[in-house]
Amino acid sequence: MTNPAPPFPSARPARRPPPGWPFWLAFALLIVPGLIALSALGGAHDAAVDRLAQVRDVVDRDVVVTGTLVDVETNSGLPTNQGQYEAVIPDARGGPGTTVTLGGDDHWGFPPDPDHPARLDFLVVLDDPPHAIAHGPVGTVAAVTPATVADAEQSVDRTRVVWIVAVVVFWAAVVTLPALAILFSVRRRRARATGRRMPVPRL
Repeated sequence: MTNPAPPFPSARPARRPPPGWPFWLAFALLIVPGLIALSALGGAHDAAVDRLAQVRDVVDRDVVVTGTLVDVETNSGLPTNQGQYEAVIPDARGGPGTTVTLGGDDHWGFPPDPDHPARLDFLVVLDDPPHAIAHGPVGTVAAVTPATVADAEQSVDRTRVVWIVAVVVFWAAVVTLPALAILFSVRRRRARATGRRMPVPRL
C-alpha cells in the first residue's frame, strides 16, 4: 500500500500586506496644510471672540452717521493717504449735533490713489470723544443691536466647534498615519521574509 503524496503548496503566492509608504506620504502631505488650516481656524475663532467683545461693549451706545469727504491726509513717512470725513453726531437730548472728523479708507501706492468716496457711513461709539469702529459705503453699515450680539455669540459657538473638531481630526491623523505606516511596513517585511524561506516542493 502506497502512502499518498503530501499536498503541494498552493502555486498561488500569498497576498502581501499593503506597503507603508502611502501612509508616510499622506502624513507628509497633511502636516503643513493641516497646521495652516488649524492656524486659520484658530484665527477665525479669535476674531469672532474679539467681535463679540466689541459688540457687547458698544450695544445701545452707538450710532450710524454719514460723513462727507473734506480732506485727504498724507502720511509723510509712508506711501499712504487717508480720506478725512466730517459727520454730525446727533444730540441725545434733541439739541444741535456735534461735528466730528473721522478717518476713512487708507490708500497705499507709489503714489497712493488720491481719489476717495465722496460720502461714507460710519459706526460711531458715543464715547468721549466719539470714535468710529467701522465704515463702509452709504447704506451698508448698521447699528449694533441685541440681535447683532446674538449673531456674534452664535458665530463664536460655530467657530469654536469647528476649531475643536479640526484639532481632534488633525491629531488623530498625526498619530494614526505613522502608526499604520510602521504596522504595514513590518507586516510586509515579515511576509517577504516568509516567502523567501518557503521550501521548494519535491516531486
